[in-house]
Amino acid sequence: MKTSILALTLVGAFLAGLATAGVAGYGPLAYISYHIMVSQQKGQAQVIPAYINLGNLTAGEKGNITATAAINISTNGTYTIDLLHADKLQKIFSNFTVELKINNYTIILTLENDSAHVSLVNGSYNVSILIIYQVSQHPSGDLNVNNEPLLIIHPQGEDNNS
Repeated sequence: MKTSILALTLVGAFLAGLATAGVAGYGPLAYISYHIMVSQQKGQAQVIPAYINLGNLTAGEKGNITATAAINISTNGTYTIDLLHADKLQKIFSNFTVELKINNYTIILTLENDSAHVSLVNGSYNVSILIIYQVSQHPSGDLNVNNEPLLIIHPQGEDNNS
């Protein structure tokens, strides 16, 4: 009985100490987030995407930006790379060209030509991405975008939402 009262007293004191520390300005020292991607299907590629931020833009502004992504292809084959949201981007940009370099291949995607095919063998690839853009004089539509998918790779013949 004394042991259980002592244990309850210690637990109460510990909780009171935590509450006091919270009131005194102590708080979490770190946060962590992660998502582990595991390839379950044959032919599926593992992708480490590039995160591209064009920043604050004004009408008529021109520029370019580079980034690097990585893909690990598990099955030889022809893959399709799609530039997503071309219809939305056409309302914002008068020019939006994406140049991808994968090994010896150079792929050019534009708002008018938003899909291309590339033959890849099993292996890991770094993908160099160059975006050349010019904002329209009168941009309309979705003027604020945050981490929206821009490019997607998938085996040829499969829907790009796979």
